[in-house]
Parts: sequence; C-alpha cells; structure tokens
Amino acid sequence: MKTLKKRSEFLTVAKGGRTARRAFVLQAAKTRSDGDPRMGYTVTKKTGNSVERSRIKRRLRAAVAFLDLDIAQIGADYVLVGRRAALSQPFEDLLKDLKGSVRNAFKPRKPRPIRSKPNSLANSKPPHDKVEAN
Repeated sequence: MKTLKKRSEFLTVAKGGRTARRAFVLQAAKTRSDGDPRMGYTVTKKTGNSVERSRIKRRLRAAVAFLDLDIAQIGADYVLVGRRAALSQPFEDLLKDLKGSVRNAFKPRKPRPIRSKPNSLANSKPPHDKVEAN
C-alpha cells in the first residue's frame, strides 16, 4: 500500500471521518476517484518519547502489511494516529480492530442523539441575598 508523505495530504484526510479504537484512531477520506488506497502514519509527541513513537508506527505498519487491506476503497486515503495502547495490545487484536475500522470507515453512521440541557433552575444554587447589617 502506498504511503502518504505530504502534510497537505494528512490535513485533507483529517477533514474526513474518523473511527476510534483502543490502539489507534483511523481517519479516512475519499480524495481521488481512482488509484490505489494510501495510508499515512502519525503518532503525537504526547504519546511518548521517539523510541516509543517509532515502535508504535512500526507495529501499525506491520499490521497494515499483514492484512494487505483488500477491503480498502479505491481512491481513498487513510491516516492511522497511533496511541500508547498499540504497544501493549496483542497483535491479533490490533489486526482485528484495523480490519474492522477500514471496512466501516465509509459506512454512514446514525446521528448522535441530541442531549438535552439540564434544567438550569434545578441544578443552580439559590441567589445570594445581601445580608443586612444590624
């Protein structure tokens, strides 16, 4: 699978949909009408030092290579944002999560239910009255 290299490609994919798993977040966007699917890998600095970040990226690249991702859509770009759990999660579970995420990346989702705001009077404290001096 081809790899995303340019920052602009990563930013374009970030505008698309995302699916969160324990070990990674998969961002996906249909950016081209044809061509092989492409994959990008990133791990933020807050995840750990450079050694840990590199290990996470290597595990994610190995999972993508192992699956060969025939289910990835033509012309789609994907970005895997690694999380610290990618270091400790069993490889089989990582593969299962990745396969499911890629398969469901472009499926329409139900809209989130609208959460009602709590009654402001029920949760608020009574107003403070001025205390009269004697």
